[in-house]
Amino acid sequence: MFVDTVQSVFDRAMKTFGFPNGENIAVGVSGGADSTALCLLTKDFVNRYGGRFLALIVDHGLRSVSRQQALLTAQRLDALGIKCRILTWQGEKPQHGIEEKARKERYRLLSEACHEEGCSSLLLGHHRQDQAETFLIRQSKKSGIAGLAGMSAVRPSSFGRILRPLLGVYPADLRAYNRYYGQDWVEDETNLSSDFERGRLRRILTPEQIERAFQQTLLYGAKRRQLEEKASAFIKQYVIKSEQGYMLFPKESFKELDKETALFCLGDFLRYIANRDYPPRTDSLELVWKKICMNDFHGLTLGGCQLAETTKRCILIWREMNDLPEPLTVVNSKRFEWDRFSFLLESPLAFPIRVEPLNHRLKLKKVYPKRVFSVLPALFDNEGLFIVPHLGYKRTKTTCRVMFSPRSTLCETAQWTCPVI
Repeated sequence: MFVDTVQSVFDRAMKTFGFPNGENIAVGVSGGADSTALCLLTKDFVNRYGGRFLALIVDHGLRSVSRQQALLTAQRLDALGIKCRILTWQGEKPQHGIEEKARKERYRLLSEACHEEGCSSLLLGHHRQDQAETFLIRQSKKSGIAGLAGMSAVRPSSFGRILRPLLGVYPADLRAYNRYYGQDWVEDETNLSSDFERGRLRRILTPEQIERAFQQTLLYGAKRRQLEEKASAFIKQYVIKSEQGYMLFPKESFKELDKETALFCLGDFLRYIANRDYPPRTDSLELVWKKICMNDFHGLTLGGCQLAETTKRCILIWREMNDLPEPLTVVNSKRFEWDRFSFLLESPLAFPIRVEPLNHRLKLKKVYPKRVFSVLPALFDNEGLFIVPHLGYKRTKTTCRVMFSPRSTLCETAQWTCPVI
């Protein structure tokens, strides 16, 4: 029976993730059938094993009915005794690339809420068809092994873990699960819109094509796991990562890696240093790999990073100046973030300060690679340079702590986890 199947897959996934352990769990909710079923399953799980459960409803504000649907979803969850919060994407929406921007904003809102609520696990309702679509989209873009593996059932995050317990479940079974328990959901018409890549796929894919694509993700997932194991071994032995936001590794040791592992490492390094969700395209990585392996590598720029060879035959990767965000003005705040760094002032300041790259405005004798100085974050007031936290410079008694906190972690341990099916 589909109810028992869905319940069984969910319970086995939660056991694989290390539950039950009584921790605070958040569930990302759109109000659709998949996240609604996930809420029902999580509520039952917490009732049986303990812990705390919070539903986070994301309203992107992209459709005229989105607020109404978010409020309706909150009302339905409240009737089930489920605590929830509505997270709203504020501000102007871009004219182009809206699908990708909305995805990034969704994860940003969910991550911030998990930090605020003390939730170390965020459950998402991605299912078997989502995984198959991810494979087909990435295949069309000529992704490498890492991309073709699709979504991992477990992904580290700055607040803890992002978990996908339903990746092995068919969406039709999740809808049937809701119906069995008499639970309604909302429909998002953009899911089948020809304006978006996934919508176009959903209109034409057959069940056989979906299943073939899903099975391919399992094969590539096993290969990705092997790549991650080799990459993590290289990182542990050779890579120096700095709180100043750069990394170093020996060129000769990197050249000894097989091509697939070298490309995976390179993509992981660039994604990590540039604070991006995804590495550059495989063909771009391959060109960089070939140049690094040459005797006369003079450096280049890719994916928001600069790469160069040092006098000690190490490869240095640091942030590209032209890719840095706009300066940030901070008023009466102790905590703030800019680029890949989190800042904590001793106390809020009574005057505005501006955060932007140092850009050669200070000369100090330090052991760090001088090339990274220009992109280090610096704080300015109306009189000029105020604090450079990394270099110990300050024209004040105020203390400011800084932490390198990119949103994605470096692959220091094998991370890809196979969906439970």
